[in-house]
Amino acid sequence: MSINEQQVELITDFLAKKISPYLIILFGSAVRGNLRINSDIDIAFLSNHKLNDYEVFILSQELADLLHREVDLIDLAKASTVFQAQILNTGRVIHCSDFSRKLRFHALVLKKYAMLNQERACVLKRLEGR
Repeated sequence: MSINEQQVELITDFLAKKISPYLIILFGSAVRGNLRINSDIDIAFLSNHKLNDYEVFILSQELADLLHREVDLIDLAKASTVFQAQILNTGRVIHCSDFSRKLRFHALVLKKYAMLNQERACVLKRLEGR
């Protein structure tokens, strides 16, 4: 089972009214098509609004009430580089109002991810030498 277009519209409308995101991405089981009855819906966003963790939590609870399903809402700007790369590479964009900003963010994440992999390669090489 996967998320339907009515739910996608509900998510985008709700977040647009609350935080005006320029990017919303679905990821996880909702995109892979193996959404179960007890699965949550994973949603990432980028917005000009600076939200603290509590505000994001409250938004996720409000969305969960609307969708009748738990929601994991992620501020993509605050996520780790690895998590950002995973979401951008496997997720489904359901809203993008500024394509150039999306591309710049994606390029920055890929650059940071490549640098991280370079740094990790050196560490792993040293560990292998022990």
